[in-house]
Amino acid sequence: MKKYIFLISSFVLVLSCNDEAYDNESNVDSSSASGASDYSPSGNNAYWIYDVAVSSANVTEMNFAATDSVYVSSVNQNSFLLEANDDGIANGSMNIVLTNGSLSKTSTTLVFDGGIDLPDNLADLGFTQDLSIEGMTLLDLDASNNQELYNEERNFSENIDLDGLAVPIDISSRISTTKINFHENKALNGTNYSNVFEGEFSLNIEILGIFSVAGISQTISILDEQDVLKTSYYYVENIGLVRAETVQGISLSAQLTTLLSLLGVDLDIPTNVSIENIEELVDFALSD
Repeated sequence: MKKYIFLISSFVLVLSCNDEAYDNESNVDSSSASGASDYSPSGNNAYWIYDVAVSSANVTEMNFAATDSVYVSSVNQNSFLLEANDDGIANGSMNIVLTNGSLSKTSTTLVFDGGIDLPDNLADLGFTQDLSIEGMTLLDLDASNNQELYNEERNFSENIDLDGLAVPIDISSRISTTKINFHENKALNGTNYSNVFEGEFSLNIEILGIFSVAGISQTISILDEQDVLKTSYYYVENIGLVRAETVQGISLSAQLTTLLSLLGVDLDIPTNVSIENIEELVDFALSD
């Protein structure tokens, strides 16, 4: 069971928001900017450098600082690909998503199509669900504040091997993006920016498992329905992504912890885990 909880944490890490407020804001309900092309530059040789800070009070081995170098690797008309670092692996949660698919834009939108990598140990245990994403709108200048831009719900079942014990599980998930606000002026990373699009990406899941207790099958909640991650992201006109704030976490159900106690299973991990991932733009260059 301990192994399984870590696997759940790994699952949500690949998608992995902090509600930290900033001063010097002026919010408007609609954009006065010139178009989505200005918010997602895709010129050849364009690059962005981010400082990445990851921290957790529950999982201290996750505390680290790193740098992401994100660049345009190919362009095909209105679509383009981003890659990160020499090994192609990003450290920032938002950069992980952006570099794992393709981006396309119109005069008012930025849309992501791609997939989510499964950790090897998760796949080995039998997770076979399709984690592809199609048509996920990240930015829409015509949307109203707090308007949902994308929503997809999925339900699937798997059999997970827990130390030789096959446990059937049912997973319900919901992926969504929302336009939170458009700021004429906003302070981010210690810099005042004009024309800032603020969006949110979230993953909500519920996991139920079927356990045999005294020869009787019982459906036990492993994770009650909860947001296991939220990412606030900020795009600035003529720059691109300047900041992303992600909080990823899980809270094991009271039903599960009670069952484990009855079975004499002693978890050596917290029943609540939260990991914060902050990406700050420190340098960039745009070219055609």
